[in-house]
Amino acid sequence: MEVKRLLKELGLSNYEAEAYLKVVEEGVAEAGEICKKTKIPFGRVYQVLNSLAAKGLIEVQNTRPKRYTARKTRLAFKTLLQQKRENMEKQLQKTIEAASQIEEIISKKIPTAPKERTFWTTAVGVEEAIEMLRSNFEEAKKEICIILQHAYPDEECNYKDSEATIPKEAIKATERGVKIKVLLNEEFIIPKIEYMKECGMKEKIMDKVEIRAMKKAIPTYFEVIDGEKVVLKVNNPKNPAQILAMTKIWDVKLAKEIREKFEEMWSEAKPLKLS
Repeated sequence: MEVKRLLKELGLSNYEAEAYLKVVEEGVAEAGEICKKTKIPFGRVYQVLNSLAAKGLIEVQNTRPKRYTARKTRLAFKTLLQQKRENMEKQLQKTIEAASQIEEIISKKIPTAPKERTFWTTAVGVEEAIEMLRSNFEEAKKEICIILQHAYPDEECNYKDSEATIPKEAIKATERGVKIKVLLNEEFIIPKIEYMKECGMKEKIMDKVEIRAMKKAIPTYFEVIDGEKVVLKVNNPKNPAQILAMTKIWDVKLAKEIREKFEEMWSEAKPLKLS
């Protein structure tokens, strides 16, 4: 029965749905009648009816024997929905508190450096790469050094979402105290700044992120996170303007070497100052 199914979706048990529909059908009913005309055992019928009353679906006349009638649906289901909303909010709060406690406990157990010399993960395709970009900013604690490469300006790029992800997540990270340094080549400046201006992020980026520009071409995109992780981008050989994958390597020695190369290029670049 469709109505019974819908009542069960609202959280009623099978017995509760049966009893409620029988009360609606009878208009006014006693527990004995409901028991005879449904499959509810006599030992359960009062418990079921009390539950329906607590949910606000039926009203009780305290006579001997007790008599039951259905409340007006507008009031009945408003009460039921309000109760469910309150229960869900309580459960959500418990879940949030549990997640917070687990996060605190587990974070203390995660090593600050990999047990093995090197650990790496790979994101394949645009969506996974963008998610990796986002998580890189979220997990950074002190510093991110980024080189933005734009070696193929005339070809259509298929990962435009990353252009929005980087500045948005960069702003969030700086608000947590993460220092961000971005190095790009001059041909990349105008389209990137114009894009940020369109998104309304130009002023925040220029205020919170150190940006420098180089005249010579930048070899490839990479990030160095907290001096211990390196992120590299792999372009599609068939169309270099398209992203194929990104790899994050947890290797302190490699990160130190690439960080030194970044600083070398950084010292040669000029601070970006735009009106």
